[in-house]
Amino acid sequence: MTMRPRERLIMGAIDLIRRHGVAGTGMTELLAHSNTARRSVYQNFPRGKQQLIEEATRTAGEVMAAAITATEGSGTSAARLAAFVQMWKDTLVAADFTAGCPVVAAALSGSEVPAAPAIAAEVFARWETLIAEQLTAEGFDAPMAASLATTAVAAIEGAVVMCIAARSITPLERVADQLDQLLRYRQSERGA
Repeated sequence: MTMRPRERLIMGAIDLIRRHGVAGTGMTELLAHSNTARRSVYQNFPRGKQQLIEEATRTAGEVMAAAITATEGSGTSAARLAAFVQMWKDTLVAADFTAGCPVVAAALSGSEVPAAPAIAAEVFARWETLIAEQLTAEGFDAPMAASLATTAVAAIEGAVVMCIAARSITPLERVADQLDQLLRYRQSERGA
């Protein structure tokens, strides 16, 4: 399926933000990367780069939300976590540790795109809600599910940043191991 200019611009922005951050993503490079004419930016994003970054952040958030939702049929919370972490490992290795989470980049870009941190906060909250709902469906009470979901999102996102810095998946593997142990411990507490 051929993408329209709007979609090419959004997907191109996500890709460049993952690799260069918001400040390092210039319009000239974006236009070349997305094979899009300059007029398409202002036809689709009248406020220019700021609006494009805002929309790219929302879209990246929805893509990850779909990945979280896709783990629902993967068994226990520990199995779903393992599937989610494996997706990040594959992503990091495929990008040779040069591309991270565009939502993290957006969260740090308030000086360039003032609305981006608030949009990133909404995206993170959505991910937490999805994970908490999965945990609640598995029998965790709502406060514990919310706490575990926040811990998982914060730990995994932080580990992704550390993996890029270290050019290694070791930080993500360590975080995944600790989250797995935490989930199993909390599950055993419920059963006791």
